[in-house]
Amino acid sequence: MKITPTAADCFSARKNAQLLKARVSGITTTIKVSCATCFLLLSSFSVNAQLNIVYTSNQPDILLKKDIAHFPHLSTLLKGLRNNDKNTTLFLHGGDSFSPSAISLFDNANNIIALANKMDVSLYSVSKRELTYDVDVLSLRSLDAQFPIISSNVIDKRTGMTIEGIFPSYRFDIDGVSVAVASLINPRALITYAPELAEISEMESVLPKIIENQKDADLKILMTDLKKTAGLKIAKHYDFDLILVANDGADEVIEQGDTTVVLGGGQDGDAVVIEYDKESGKLTASVKQLSNYQADPNILAFIDQYHRRLGKIYDEKIALAASDFSTEKKIIRTRETSLANIFTDALRDHGNTDIAILNSGSIRNSEKYAKGHQFTRGDIQQEFPFGGYFVIVEITGAELIDMLENSVSRIEHIDGRFLNISGMSALYNSSLPVGSRIVSVKIGKESLVLERSYRMAMQDFYLKGADGYAVLKNKKTINSLFSKRRIWHIITDYLSKLKIIHASPLNRLVNQAVNEN
Repeated sequence: MKITPTAADCFSARKNAQLLKARVSGITTTIKVSCATCFLLLSSFSVNAQLNIVYTSNQPDILLKKDIAHFPHLSTLLKGLRNNDKNTTLFLHGGDSFSPSAISLFDNANNIIALANKMDVSLYSVSKRELTYDVDVLSLRSLDAQFPIISSNVIDKRTGMTIEGIFPSYRFDIDGVSVAVASLINPRALITYAPELAEISEMESVLPKIIENQKDADLKILMTDLKKTAGLKIAKHYDFDLILVANDGADEVIEQGDTTVVLGGGQDGDAVVIEYDKESGKLTASVKQLSNYQADPNILAFIDQYHRRLGKIYDEKIALAASDFSTEKKIIRTRETSLANIFTDALRDHGNTDIAILNSGSIRNSEKYAKGHQFTRGDIQQEFPFGGYFVIVEITGAELIDMLENSVSRIEHIDGRFLNISGMSALYNSSLPVGSRIVSVKIGKESLVLERSYRMAMQDFYLKGADGYAVLKNKKTINSLFSKRRIWHIITDYLSKLKIIHASPLNRLVNQAVNEN
């Protein structure tokens, strides 16, 4: 009987054999450990002429409600490739999936690793959202994983070393072909997610070490959550065969000289398959529509377990939409919207404060709600999967100007720092230089007083100074934290009291530049 162990079997065996690692200039070189399972795995590859790599990323919601093919269909694609005796298939996951999701809010992304184990992920790359719950949770999830999790430039600032359980790089040896994989995370993750215990080494210092580490490999791979332009720049200046870019959008394949650059990810119904011919060394990548594959019943059953856990809570109806509403990402991150205003009003009402703010990056479902839609608790938690706790702080008028300037500083980039506000209004001009865009501010009907202090409701996320809100970092809270409430609970209760929600006039954040055109 032929025994064909999975990549998970091999990785577990390596763990059990206490895999040795030697650090070379901050990059880890794996020292091969002899074990029967690893030998069987490699032997089973010995007659295969082609290596397949399946790539995706940015898949945080295993309970995806939208009618889009996702994990169950991807599983069928993987099984089809793995059942072909002429091929070897690696499933490389680009990460960016620990958040946002309602389930991960409760189990710190354990569901993501559990599903990855079930789908026999070969390797998982750390991206920005893997830092949502900071370093220690990432380390714990690495213990749950039956596959290596890698990052070449994330460091635990307490030790100055790679996070415990995370590999700085990894190699697969397949039929004598060495496949070296490294991973880079964008340093902007420190601004966006503000992890307290993580440091990110600059790419310019890490890339030469990766190149040196991979120089003897047959297939050199870099995984990253950098943007398209940055990925193409790396391809132009460094010797990689394949660069896999975590992407929230349509998958894309670009040939940059001798490098294949793949942008893949997002829960939009596709994945990328890369074929590597071992004899010629040629790479061929193509985007696969997952709707062309049947859903794997085993994965459906796995996901259904999580559906049942939250079903009763999620299905409770709370309010009726008397207008059309939208939380689409490209809209709420660039201008004022009615539903986001209502969400922010809920915070001000709960705290009985002068003003309230709510960053658009915390609103995540990117959904359209038609007039007559019956909002449920599930709708609201899907909109606020990061959770976040309600806090009240005092802020001066001068600090408020600073905060609002930051809010409108990256509108062109559809950035989550764009604020929704309550109890105040502001006129700004997006055509003016960054830092000088706020024209006027009113608190209620009165002009802002720079020296005066105002009580402001918000979520605790900004107490870290995230998204460039240094003015809010370590602000002392003036409400009791012994009975902390999550943002989505407060908003759910507010909508329940309203019962019917209407769209109000949009006059809180007015862009002078738009009105002039």
